[in-house]
Amino acid sequence: MIIGVDNGLNGGLVAISKETGAVIEKTVMPTLHRCKKREVDTRAVYEWVMALESEFVFAIEEPLRHAKSSQAVRSMGISFGKLLGLAESRQWDTRCVQVRNWQRSMLDHLIPLHDTKKAALIKATVLAPEECWQKSKRASKPHDGMVDAFLIAHYIRREFMVNLS
Repeated sequence: MIIGVDNGLNGGLVAISKETGAVIEKTVMPTLHRCKKREVDTRAVYEWVMALESEFVFAIEEPLRHAKSSQAVRSMGISFGKLLGLAESRQWDTRCVQVRNWQRSMLDHLIPLHDTKKAALIKATVLAPEECWQKSKRASKPHDGMVDAFLIAHYIRREFMVNLS
């Protein structure tokens, strides 16, 4: 199993089969409030992962080196650090994935990279046409974090397939 992680506060976690690429389980990134700020809830992430009861690779997206604001860079760095610390302390098989690498590989350059959300949803729909990407039944639009986490997991799956050949 491969667990793809879009580590943003609006990110997601998606577990896929290493053999077939089918979605096993998915969730939005659990968060909590601390000091009047929202941050990743690593305890909830740990509990979600452990409930899967299978060997896995934890594929986590690295934070961008720049963003629209210094607060966004700070938030992404903290989220990544908390999740990486969780993975290392539990000795999980972890792969760090750069945004530009998984997007170049998975989005096939069919759609300009400036519209990656649209391109990612199209690719996820091609790979898993039966999957619903809304975070709840009441949601009206797909959850970008779960879509990205799914594609991150598939990016790592591709890497495994290449390395097994």
